[in-house]
Amino acid sequence: MQLARSVCVGLSTLAAALTVVGCATRAAPSEADVPVQVIEQHGTPYVSGGNDEAGRLRMLDIAARFNVRLSMFNAGSGAPLGGATVVVAAPDGRRLLSAIATGPLFYILLQPGAYSLAVGYQGRDQMRDIVVGERPLDYTFQLPVNTLEDDWLLCQAAECQRR
Repeated sequence: MQLARSVCVGLSTLAAALTVVGCATRAAPSEADVPVQVIEQHGTPYVSGGNDEAGRLRMLDIAARFNVRLSMFNAGSGAPLGGATVVVAAPDGRRLLSAIATGPLFYILLQPGAYSLAVGYQGRDQMRDIVVGERPLDYTFQLPVNTLEDDWLLCQAAECQRR
């Protein structure tokens, strides 16, 4: 009786472990599985994404609906870069949009007119004055990325040389 109970407990533990391992080894859903969501802030529609190939293709499919299209890349490696801050301001300084890009592509639909556009990453901003008209604007931002290795110097000698 005791042996049968031990076997049952052991089998149920094994089944639970296999279930957890099975869930952990499943691939995360790609952006293709998640619909592109247009967000509106202060009356300004925008969308961001493009973290994987499927997401990039979904973003390209809707690009024609937006008149300001931004692409962001790591200036050092050329790799696509998400997580940048995007700010759009009207000529009077009023912020129309302030958002964090969830991927390397960021599309905005603005009314015709003049705006200030700032894109930043890790505290380094790049600013442009833009004029939105009939034709869409495409901008690529090469953003410097500071990696942890750039911030630290490991030295084991009594005197370290500065870089």
